[in-house]
Amino acid sequence: MDWRLTSLDLFTLNMTIKGAWIYRDAPDFIRMKAALEELAEMYPHLGGRYCEQTKSVRWEDGKAADLPFTSCDLRSHTVDELIGNSSIWSLVRPYDTNAFKKGSVSPFSAVLGYLKDGAVLFMQCAHATMDGATFYALAGQWAALYKGEPVSAMTVDQALVPAPDSLSKEETVRQVLEKGWLRIKAGQLIRMLWNLGRNNRIKTTHIIEISQEQIADLKKASGAGTNAALTALAMKAFSEHAVREKSYRLLFVADLRSRFTGIDDTFFGNLSQPVVADGMFSPNEDLPSLAAGIDSSLKEALVSGRAEENVRLSQCSSHYGLPYFYFDASDMNCPDPGTIYINNQLKFRACELDWGTGLPAYAFPNELIDMVKFWQPVSAGPVQLIFGGLASKIMERPVRVAGK
Repeated sequence: MDWRLTSLDLFTLNMTIKGAWIYRDAPDFIRMKAALEELAEMYPHLGGRYCEQTKSVRWEDGKAADLPFTSCDLRSHTVDELIGNSSIWSLVRPYDTNAFKKGSVSPFSAVLGYLKDGAVLFMQCAHATMDGATFYALAGQWAALYKGEPVSAMTVDQALVPAPDSLSKEETVRQVLEKGWLRIKAGQLIRMLWNLGRNNRIKTTHIIEISQEQIADLKKASGAGTNAALTALAMKAFSEHAVREKSYRLLFVADLRSRFTGIDDTFFGNLSQPVVADGMFSPNEDLPSLAAGIDSSLKEALVSGRAEENVRLSQCSSHYGLPYFYFDASDMNCPDPGTIYINNQLKFRACELDWGTGLPAYAFPNELIDMVKFWQPVSAGPVQLIFGGLASKIMERPVRVAGK
């Protein structure tokens, strides 16, 4: 059997999506393994192997997948020692994306490490087979099966994603010109690739914690949702350290399930893509006004249908090698960005992954380098604004004097 990777999947072929959860009371390893076997029956491609020739994950039909899940002894460590400790990933072997691309390992792996007073669960997967929405849904279904709860399989159907040749080259050119897409020049491409390399070499992050009270107060004052309120706070903080005073364009990583024709919330795979909010936003505005403006613009962008159009067109444009894109990717992840992109991961509710032994004492985000990521490590606790890559270095600069 074959599970064909879409162009959206192939974009993440070199990436690992992962999560780690610390528990004060360890789940039972044997029961977890039995639940994982049930999960493997629902998603047999997770036990398959990638084939470079066909750009697909292949597996033997009717054969039960044996998903890698092991345990290890970490009893030299305690729960409190590891909470918030970014070096936690040094305790487990990293997922080998090169081995995945060679067809040597399956897309899924997990490890349960026993601590002196608890446990830590590591789950790592090939990003080419799933985005964050699928990853955390998969973890939630595994926990539900462990607890004996009913689970409905996600929709595993790559044919739902439009093919990159769904439009002719001529029609693609016509539409991108009609929509006023940016023509990517050689200088922009070189600058983007250069900054991308610099950005990816930076592994440190800068974290600002926002209390639930702060969020509630800003939402009440602005009428905006959580995403817009946090974005306003992140932009204000970022602008204080920026090279010069300016207005920003905003880009949001959005889950397009139920916003894409024929694809609902149950889709298994990659369908999270950048959405550009209309207009420019000035951090000089008061916070409530800024949050309200962001909220209105983002909602309009999501309901307009442009997100789906942009995904379809960008796939075709890339397929035909056309030098057009719907935003300037060289204007972010650079020393003086004019575009800020946000990856809000709060909807995944990772901090609530419960195996019946209690909520996690701490949930760790993936280590993919987002410019700004929203994350909640503990249920009902503060939200983290995580600045990554070059943005983290900008946040280390002294606060810029207004007007300079």
